[in-house]
Amino acid sequence: MTGTKSDRIALARLADAFVEDVLNASDEDILAEVREDHPDPAAAAAQARGLFEKAAAAAGKGRLAAAQAALAQQRGPANVAQLDPADARRRLQRILTRDPEMAHRLTLAARKDQGQGLSDNDVQGLLEDMAELGITPDDDGP
Repeated sequence: MTGTKSDRIALARLADAFVEDVLNASDEDILAEVREDHPDPAAAAAQARGLFEKAAAAAGKGRLAAAQAALAQQRGPANVAQLDPADARRRLQRILTRDPEMAHRLTLAARKDQGQGLSDNDVQGLLEDMAELGITPDDDGP
């Protein structure tokens, strides 16, 4: 909004006066005003309700987008670049070799379908989770 502070104050007072006018009007008065512009008050109400719902949805989407952006900024980029699946598995193996207890806990938690093992996405996800926790292989190789 542009304009001087006194313009904004005057506009706020006008808006308050309109709200007071509507709140103080009887249902019959409001219905009579609606009938002046719209022959079918029920259709006008449905149209207004649709506009309110659309505005509420747009506001909600805006808040969601802002929250997602804030979360993405807070998380920051992942420390693990997308690796070739074979390189990712070698890196995970080096981490698990260094910490046998973690290896045991992960293999118990990660078993699927009679031991078919982890998918490439599961391996990449584990490496990203470990990087967030500061767990990385001793060397910088893949």
